[in-house]
Amino acid sequence: LVSLLMYLMGFYSLHESLHQEVAKYLSRFFWAGPDNRQKYHMVKWSEVCKPKDQGGLGVISSKRMNIALLSKWLWRIEAGDGGLWLQIIRAKYLRGQPLAFASRMGGSQFWQSVIQLMPVLRIGSSISVGTGTNTLFWLDRWSGDRPFAQRFNALFTICVRP
Repeated sequence: LVSLLMYLMGFYSLHESLHQEVAKYLSRFFWAGPDNRQKYHMVKWSEVCKPKDQGGLGVISSKRMNIALLSKWLWRIEAGDGGLWLQIIRAKYLRGQPLAFASRMGGSQFWQSVIQLMPVLRIGSSISVGTGTNTLFWLDRWSGDRPFAQRFNALFTICVRP
Protein backbone atom coordinates (compact mmCIF):
# COMPACT_ATOMS: atom_id res chain seq x y z
CA LEU A 1 0.00 0.00 0.00
CA VAL A 2 2.84 2.39 0.73
CA SER A 3 4.35 1.86 -2.72
CA LEU A 4 1.03 2.79 -4.34
CA LEU A 5 0.90 5.96 -2.24
CA MET A 6 4.50 6.81 -3.23
CA TYR A 7 3.64 6.32 -6.89
CA LEU A 8 0.67 8.69 -6.63
CA MET A 9 2.70 11.27 -4.72
CA GLY A 10 5.17 11.34 -7.61
CA PHE A 11 2.46 12.64 -9.94
CA TYR A 12 -0.11 14.51 -7.86
CA SER A 13 -0.12 16.92 -4.97
CA LEU A 14 -2.20 15.18 -2.33
CA HIS A 15 -4.67 17.13 -0.22
CA GLU A 16 -3.62 18.14 3.29
CA SER A 17 -6.39 16.02 4.84
CA LEU A 18 -4.96 12.92 3.17
CA HIS A 19 -1.51 13.66 4.59
CA GLN A 20 -3.10 14.01 8.04
CA GLU A 21 -4.91 10.71 7.58
CA VAL A 22 -1.67 8.95 6.64
CA ALA A 23 0.07 10.44 9.68
CA LYS A 24 -2.82 9.28 11.87
CA TYR A 25 -2.45 5.66 10.75
CA LEU A 26 1.33 5.76 11.09
CA SER A 27 1.09 7.18 14.59
CA ARG A 28 -1.42 4.50 15.57
CA PHE A 29 1.16 1.91 14.60
CA PHE A 30 3.57 3.38 17.17
CA TRP A 31 1.12 4.35 19.88
CA ALA A 32 -1.67 1.78 19.83
CA GLY A 33 -1.77 -0.63 22.73
CA PRO A 34 -3.53 -3.97 23.11
CA ASP A 35 -7.04 -4.08 21.62
CA ASN A 36 -6.23 -0.92 19.61
CA ARG A 37 -6.35 1.30 22.72
CA GLN A 38 -4.39 4.53 22.59
CA LYS A 39 -1.29 4.76 24.75
CA TYR A 40 0.21 7.88 26.26
CA HIS A 41 2.37 9.78 23.75
CA MET A 42 5.85 10.28 25.12
CA VAL A 43 7.02 12.56 22.27
CA LYS A 44 5.43 14.68 19.57
CA TRP A 45 4.82 13.09 16.19
CA SER A 46 7.07 15.74 14.60
CA GLU A 47 9.93 14.43 16.76
CA VAL A 48 9.30 10.86 15.62
CA CYS A 49 9.48 12.02 11.98
CA LYS A 50 12.92 13.60 12.39
CA PRO A 51 15.90 11.80 10.84
CA LYS A 52 17.70 9.32 13.07
CA ASP A 53 20.83 11.49 13.28
CA GLN A 54 18.65 14.28 14.73
CA GLY A 55 17.13 12.08 17.43
CA GLY A 56 14.03 10.87 15.58
CA LEU A 57 13.03 7.49 14.21
CA GLY A 58 13.30 8.50 10.55
CA VAL A 59 9.61 8.07 9.76
CA ILE A 60 9.05 9.91 6.49
CA SER A 61 6.42 12.63 6.46
CA SER A 62 4.09 12.00 3.51
CA LYS A 63 3.75 15.73 2.86
CA ARG A 64 7.51 16.24 2.64
CA MET A 65 7.89 13.17 0.45
CA ASN A 66 5.11 14.44 -1.83
CA ILE A 67 6.92 17.77 -2.26
CA ALA A 68 10.25 16.04 -2.86
CA LEU A 69 8.87 13.66 -5.49
CA LEU A 70 7.08 16.43 -7.39
CA SER A 71 10.09 18.75 -7.15
CA LYS A 72 12.17 16.09 -8.85
CA TRP A 73 10.11 16.64 -12.02
CA LEU A 74 10.96 20.35 -11.94
CA TRP A 75 14.62 19.54 -11.48
CA ARG A 76 14.57 17.11 -14.40
CA ILE A 77 12.80 19.65 -16.64
CA GLU A 78 15.31 22.36 -15.71
CA ALA A 79 18.28 20.04 -16.22
CA GLY A 80 16.93 18.73 -19.54
CA ASP A 81 17.03 15.18 -18.18
CA GLY A 82 14.34 13.36 -20.13
CA GLY A 83 13.33 11.90 -23.42
CA LEU A 84 9.95 11.94 -25.06
CA TRP A 85 8.11 13.06 -21.92
CA LEU A 86 10.32 16.16 -21.74
CA GLN A 87 9.65 17.01 -25.37
CA ILE A 88 5.90 16.73 -24.69
CA ILE A 89 6.13 18.97 -21.59
CA ARG A 90 8.18 21.56 -23.48
CA ALA A 91 5.79 21.59 -26.43
CA LYS A 92 2.55 21.56 -24.44
CA TYR A 93 3.32 23.77 -21.43
CA LEU A 94 6.54 25.68 -21.98
CA ARG A 95 6.07 26.58 -25.69
CA GLY A 96 9.67 27.66 -26.13
CA GLN A 97 9.76 29.63 -22.88
CA PRO A 98 12.06 28.80 -19.97
CA LEU A 99 10.54 27.02 -16.99
CA ALA A 100 10.57 30.24 -14.94
CA PHE A 101 8.07 31.80 -17.36
CA ALA A 102 5.73 28.81 -17.59
CA SER A 103 2.03 29.59 -17.30
CA ARG A 104 0.61 28.87 -13.85
CA MET A 105 -2.94 28.59 -15.22
CA GLY A 106 -4.50 25.63 -17.00
CA GLY A 107 -2.96 22.31 -17.83
CA SER A 108 -3.37 18.86 -16.40
CA GLN A 109 -3.60 18.02 -12.73
CA PHE A 110 -0.03 16.70 -12.94
CA TRP A 111 1.25 19.98 -14.37
CA GLN A 112 -0.61 22.03 -11.77
CA SER A 113 0.89 19.89 -9.00
CA VAL A 114 4.39 20.34 -10.39
CA ILE A 115 4.28 24.03 -11.35
CA GLN A 116 2.96 25.14 -7.95
CA LEU A 117 6.30 24.01 -6.48
CA MET A 118 8.41 26.48 -8.48
CA PRO A 119 9.20 28.46 -5.29
CA VAL A 120 10.58 25.26 -3.73
CA LEU A 121 12.97 24.85 -6.66
CA ARG A 122 14.08 28.45 -6.34
CA ILE A 123 14.90 28.05 -2.63
CA GLY A 124 17.69 25.58 -3.17
CA SER A 125 19.14 26.83 -6.43
CA SER A 126 20.93 29.81 -7.85
CA ILE A 127 21.38 30.88 -11.45
CA SER A 128 23.90 32.48 -13.70
CA VAL A 129 22.29 35.55 -15.26
CA GLY A 130 23.96 35.39 -18.68
CA THR A 131 21.90 37.51 -21.11
CA GLY A 132 19.08 37.86 -18.58
CA THR A 133 16.36 36.46 -20.83
CA ASN A 134 15.74 33.50 -18.50
CA THR A 135 16.12 35.45 -15.26
CA LEU A 136 13.33 36.70 -13.02
CA PHE A 137 14.78 39.81 -11.40
CA TRP A 138 12.73 39.63 -8.19
CA LEU A 139 12.21 35.88 -7.77
CA ASP A 140 15.46 34.22 -8.84
CA ARG A 141 18.39 33.98 -6.48
CA TRP A 142 21.08 35.52 -8.66
CA SER A 143 22.73 37.92 -6.23
CA GLY A 144 23.29 36.90 -2.63
CA ASP A 145 21.69 34.15 -0.62
CA ARG A 146 18.04 35.19 -1.08
CA PRO A 147 15.92 36.53 -3.97
CA PHE A 148 15.40 40.29 -4.09
CA ALA A 149 11.67 39.81 -3.37
CA GLN A 150 12.61 38.50 0.09
CA ARG A 151 15.47 40.87 0.72
CA PHE A 152 13.51 43.99 -0.28
CA ASN A 153 9.94 42.90 0.45
CA ALA A 154 8.56 46.43 0.96
CA LEU A 155 9.82 47.47 -2.46
CA PHE A 156 8.58 44.26 -4.09
CA THR A 157 5.03 44.69 -2.73
CA ILE A 158 4.65 48.12 -4.37
CA CYS A 159 6.23 47.07 -7.67
CA VAL A 160 3.74 47.55 -10.53
CA ARG A 161 5.25 45.00 -12.94
CA PRO A 162 7.44 42.56 -11.04
